[in-house]
Amino acid sequence: MKITSHLFPEQIRLDVPLGDKGSVLRFVAEVLQDAADAGNADKIFAALAKREALMSTGIGGGIAIPHALTPEVDDLAIILIRLRSPIPYEALDNLPVDIVIGMAVPEHETTLHLRALAGISGLCKKPGMLAQIRRADDPGELWERIRRAEEGAEGG
Repeated sequence: MKITSHLFPEQIRLDVPLGDKGSVLRFVAEVLQDAADAGNADKIFAALAKREALMSTGIGGGIAIPHALTPEVDDLAIILIRLRSPIPYEALDNLPVDIVIGMAVPEHETTLHLRALAGISGLCKKPGMLAQIRRADDPGELWERIRRAEEGAEGG
């Protein structure tokens, strides 16, 4: 799955000053609510927090992918946040997180959920992609680089 089918430049936020995991999840819920023209950010937050309580979505390498199935969205919504400073996140490698890719998926769309997670994982594994996210100055330019990487037009 191409992430840029559900991630748009206005859903990329750079240098966001958040200091802890709870603040990140709250911000993710609010941006996802706007991105999906969704119902209630508090309910999205609760779904994200419930998923996070099962196991940290900090996958290592400074990346977290908070995600949840929720009736609050009618379609997949993805956001990308680069934090101003890395924060503790209880990641699998115990390293702080500075890149957050949040996702809300309609409640009964488990296949879409898995496809989106695979797409995000594939994007993060593209050579140079994380470095590009970490040094980007402009959300639109970063989106275009992600799109080109997904199209195979550049190595990441």
